[in-house]
Amino acid sequence: MHASSTNSSSRPLQTNSRPRLLLIEDHEELLREMIEAIDRPCCSAAALAPDGVDPGSVRVCRCAGAGDDAVCCVATGSLRALHQCQLEHIDLVICATTLEDGSGLDALAYIRGLRPNLPVILTGEPSDTPLAVEAIRAGAADFLVTTGSDLRTIPLAVEKSLAHQRIRDENERLHDDLSQSLAETAVKNRQLETLIQQLEIMARTDELTGLYNRRWLNLMLERVWADHANQQCNQLAFVMIDLDGFKSVNDDLGHQRGDAVLRMAARLVDESCRKMDFAARYGGDEFCVFLPTINAEEAAGMAHRILDAFTGAIDGEPDLSSRVSMSIGLAHLQLSAPSTPEQLVSHADEAMYAAKAAGKSGIMMKKRDGCIPITSSELPAAKSLEPGERSAGHPIPDTLYRRALDMARSISR
Repeated sequence: MHASSTNSSSRPLQTNSRPRLLLIEDHEELLREMIEAIDRPCCSAAALAPDGVDPGSVRVCRCAGAGDDAVCCVATGSLRALHQCQLEHIDLVICATTLEDGSGLDALAYIRGLRPNLPVILTGEPSDTPLAVEAIRAGAADFLVTTGSDLRTIPLAVEKSLAHQRIRDENERLHDDLSQSLAETAVKNRQLETLIQQLEIMARTDELTGLYNRRWLNLMLERVWADHANQQCNQLAFVMIDLDGFKSVNDDLGHQRGDAVLRMAARLVDESCRKMDFAARYGGDEFCVFLPTINAEEAAGMAHRILDAFTGAIDGEPDLSSRVSMSIGLAHLQLSAPSTPEQLVSHADEAMYAAKAAGKSGIMMKKRDGCIPITSSELPAAKSLEPGERSAGHPIPDTLYRRALDMARSISR
């Protein structure tokens, strides 16, 4: 039998009653006694046939039903003979402590290098017993004294070593299965986290425009309103926006053109907002912006930025310039004194309809005694937004976002 050219890892032991053994011993009488002790009459000296290019080194017994695997083979007591053996076909090795060209410890190191989990039992005379501790530390499964009646312990040692190896193999298999399951679970968890993030984005985003949807806006409005009420702060505003004449765009130019106008309007609204503002599609061709921590003049200035940006964009579209315009209504907590967030929205909606009634393409602000128009000439010079101040993907302050998200989840349940 020739040595394998690869470093074989451990393989499953035979589950039948005839494990495949390798005996390394050059003392013929002791070898015969060992074969008798392990109850292998088929492996008598006559049955052990030479194998390979060196008949004097390795002898093999192929017992009935063993197929191509050697059930038992014997190598003369040398490392050279051991190197001719294919260890991947072996379940257990019994090796003498003293060899012609080395020691049993050398053989043990060679075997563990090729098959780290292959059980190896070292045998020796009573004078070799000091090596027993060193052999066990080096990885030997057992150490047996092979004189007198001690040979009778070989079957027990073989059975014990093979049983331990089966347990180790099973533990390794279970460990591998567990590691694979944990890895698969980790992948599934990452996929689930990604899916949850995508669902959360979908839950708060309008599909066509990319702005917040009305449901998420209501959650933000309720939460920020409560925070401002607790802090006794009246710096809140709400802007309602409607596209005048939008129906004619859909009817005359088609719904695809109408969708393009909605996306353009949404982009301009979004670019005019601060990071802390919440721009949303309220429904149909209506948009809105919720502005926390802002005074009335700043809110009016932001509304004019939206109107000017939209008017400029429409003027550059010949098929739209005479069809569609924008009316904006503005409500501020300090001016109209709403008592609920719903009333704040209602005030902005009332101002928007007042702007439409006043001739469209304008801005009206709700006050306690009615709605008044707001022109750019009545506003102080508005501070232009820095690029970093613009809303990019609707970032939300972390604490506010988490509170609103918890609220949304509790409502969904």
